[in-house]
Amino acid sequence: MNIEERIKKEFDIKKYLYVKDVIPKEICYFLTSMLLLESRKNNKGDEQVADAAAVVHHEPVFSTLLELVWPMLEETIGEKLLPTYAYSRLYKNGNDLKKHTDRPACEISVTLQLGRSHHYSWPIFMGGNRIDLAEGDGVIYKGCEIDHWREKCSGPNNYYSGQVFLHYVKENGIYKNEAYDRMDKIKYVKNSHILMLQK
Repeated sequence: MNIEERIKKEFDIKKYLYVKDVIPKEICYFLTSMLLLESRKNNKGDEQVADAAAVVHHEPVFSTLLELVWPMLEETIGEKLLPTYAYSRLYKNGNDLKKHTDRPACEISVTLQLGRSHHYSWPIFMGGNRIDLAEGDGVIYKGCEIDHWREKCSGPNNYYSGQVFLHYVKENGIYKNEAYDRMDKIKYVKNSHILMLQK
C-alpha cells in the first residue's frame, strides 16, 4: 500500500486528517485582521456560537481560499469534489462549540486555524480526539459523519482565535446538489490562479 492509499484509508476509518501548513502564517494574520475589523462593526455571532466576536459568510476573500484549497484537498483524500461555501468565525475567551455534525453541504470539510492571540491553543475535538492546531494547520473531516466540538475556551483575558471552515461535497455523491450552496450566482473555478504562476 502506497502513501496515498494509506492516507485515504486513514481518512475513511478515522473520518478526519490533520494537515500541516495548509496556508502561510502571513495569510492567517491577514484574514484574522479582517475578522477583527468585522468584530469592531458589531458583527454578531451565529446559532452555534451566539457570542462569537464575529462571523463571516460568503465573503469573497474566504471564498477565494475555498477555491485555492480545493485541488490540494482532492489530491489528499483521493476524491473529486465540488465546493459549497466558506464560513469564518472569530472566537473569544468563554466561547464553546457544542458537539454536532454538519448539514449535507459540509460533506467534506476543512477547518483552518488562522491567527490567534497570546500563543494560546484552543483545541478542537474530532470524535473524542483532541487536536491542537498551529496557525496555518487544518483538519479535513467528514462533517456529516463525525461529531466535533470545542470545550469552553479558558484562555487569557481578551483572547481571540480566527477559524475558517471550507466546505465541499463529493462530485458524484449523494449531496452533489448542495454544490455552490445552491446559489446559482456563485460558480467556483478550480486552479483559477494558475496563469499567475506561469513565467
